[in-house]
Amino acid sequence: MTPGSSVDRQLSQRTGQHWLALIVALALIGSIIAYNLATMRHRTISQENQRLMTQARVIGQNIQRQLEATSRALKGVISDLPGLQGSQNLAQANKRLSVLADAMPGIRTLFFTDTKGNILAANRPELIGRNVAGRQYFSEPQQHPNPDTLYISPPFKSVLNAYVFDITRMIPGPDGRFAGIVTAGVDPDYFEVILQSTLYAPDMWNTINHGDGIRFMTMPYREGQAGKNLAVPGSLFTRHKESGQPENIFTDTAYATGEYRKVALLTLQPKELQMDKPLVVIISRNPDAIMKNWKNEAIFQGLLFLMTCIGSSAALSLLHRRQALFEQKAQRAEAMVQIRYQLLEYATMHTVDELLQYALDEVCRISDSPVGFYHFVDPDQQALTLQAWSTRTLQEFCKAEGHGMHYGVDQAGVWAECVQTRAPAIHNDYAALPNKKGLPPGHAPVIRELVVPVIRDERIVAVLGVGNKGNNYTTRDAEEVAYLADVTWEIIDSRRAQQELKHANELLATEARIDFLTGIYNRRMFDGLLVAETARACRYNSPLSLIMLDLDHFKQINDTQGHAAGDHVLQKVAELISGRIRSHDIFSRWGGEEFVILTPKNDTAQAAVLAEILRDMIEQYDFGNGLRLTCSFGVTRHICGEPAEVFIERADTALYQAKHNGRNRVETA
Repeated sequence: MTPGSSVDRQLSQRTGQHWLALIVALALIGSIIAYNLATMRHRTISQENQRLMTQARVIGQNIQRQLEATSRALKGVISDLPGLQGSQNLAQANKRLSVLADAMPGIRTLFFTDTKGNILAANRPELIGRNVAGRQYFSEPQQHPNPDTLYISPPFKSVLNAYVFDITRMIPGPDGRFAGIVTAGVDPDYFEVILQSTLYAPDMWNTINHGDGIRFMTMPYREGQAGKNLAVPGSLFTRHKESGQPENIFTDTAYATGEYRKVALLTLQPKELQMDKPLVVIISRNPDAIMKNWKNEAIFQGLLFLMTCIGSSAALSLLHRRQALFEQKAQRAEAMVQIRYQLLEYATMHTVDELLQYALDEVCRISDSPVGFYHFVDPDQQALTLQAWSTRTLQEFCKAEGHGMHYGVDQAGVWAECVQTRAPAIHNDYAALPNKKGLPPGHAPVIRELVVPVIRDERIVAVLGVGNKGNNYTTRDAEEVAYLADVTWEIIDSRRAQQELKHANELLATEARIDFLTGIYNRRMFDGLLVAETARACRYNSPLSLIMLDLDHFKQINDTQGHAAGDHVLQKVAELISGRIRSHDIFSRWGGEEFVILTPKNDTAQAAVLAEILRDMIEQYDFGNGLRLTCSFGVTRHICGEPAEVFIERADTALYQAKHNGRNRVETA
């Protein structure tokens, strides 16, 4: 056996061991990738299921609150009927219904009928006298009378060519028999807002459907979907109803569109409302869109794994030959990183000009160059500004005009070609260049040069050059100089960005107008809006009312349960009121536990009705751990020409009167 064969065998054995180790490592990596992808897929599906159902619940909660408010309003109308019926009281009844409908977002029409279906009073005058006996929202209570039942009519097309449904209660006569109905017709625009607010993906659909299967609304709008009957055998709607579960998630072909979808279904039929028919919220997404990121990640990781296999195989073949080269590059890279850290540290205690001088000195040291310069390039890419020479250049070579010199790119030397080519320029025989230009008086003589551009957002922002190295500049020199030029600009740009950010933060701080605790307008913002709204009300001769409210005995909450509990109460009160008032009402924290609500187009009576609703809502709310509280309200209407201070003082007087009269009440002034 020859020594050569022994060496070859050892080399072959070592190579085999390397390949075996690589195969095992790649198999392990492949297994980990496969496991991670499977886990990611399961997590993606699970998270999307949870997210869809969460959105369905949010919609359901909003609809339930609307149903509860409407049910209370209908019961209130029924209890007040003895004082509203009769020809002499119909005008008062119409006004009461109008005020009630205006104060309730989501309700478009509100009326009551006699036993024959004739509309006796309504918030819309054109409806009075019409007969609705043929409508299902009348015939259903008539045929199955129950004063405790809240009747939900199937969606039907209104005179405005939009699908609506009615929420109805039976009016019991003295003997308890059917004596007519009081009904509220929903406002489709309100429910569109609810559905629109929960859309979080372009492929998502939100729908509201009647318990009998008739689709009420789809968002985004799709032609032919409203009014469609989903209660057909095998449909996802039917499968949901047959399951007997209030919530379901299916991934299958949707009957309504024929498209493959992931669908979350939620049945809304609270026991306390005693609804005759439920509403079903359906939210769906395209499964391909849901899994798109996962598929892309799987493809990416698969390609990455394939590239890893190919690259690692090639790397293994070149390992021994390139090991020394890698070590050398690693040392150079470490030196570059070390210089970067030095520049960062230097920048913390020196000016930008001092940093440039220091950076140039380091670049010249690394590249063995006695000459170095740094120019900024104007945004138009047509002019340059000399920012700095290296220390050695100034001391030994260059007496030409320096810092701040501004001139066009076309006036610069051949080194400026890096601006046109957007790449490093290396001239190792400067004297032989045919297009070189003369040097200014006192300029350092040029033997050879290396110039690199710094590029940000497709623009050249700076140019760094070195010159007169003892031997030729190489590609490695260009890479290292480019890296340090880029690092220098990065630090300079960061310093500029910090100054701009500081200025922006100061500007934002002066413009802040939101109360940090409750998230509603603060007093400063309210003052500005009050001026605008009072001017608008006077300009259009429109009523404008102010509601001022104060939490009763709020100090006791802070004293007994702590300021955290007090903050929680303030936040929940703001949340409750924000969810109940109109979008154009102006709600602000006035100070401490006081709030104000500016209600355009509401007179004192209408504002007082709203205040009473809010007072009752807050009184009934459980703030946690059995904590309850009440509010006192002062209401007044703006008088054109009076100062804002008088307007506010009058509301405050009414609030004081409410406090004086026992709290938990509404007073007007």
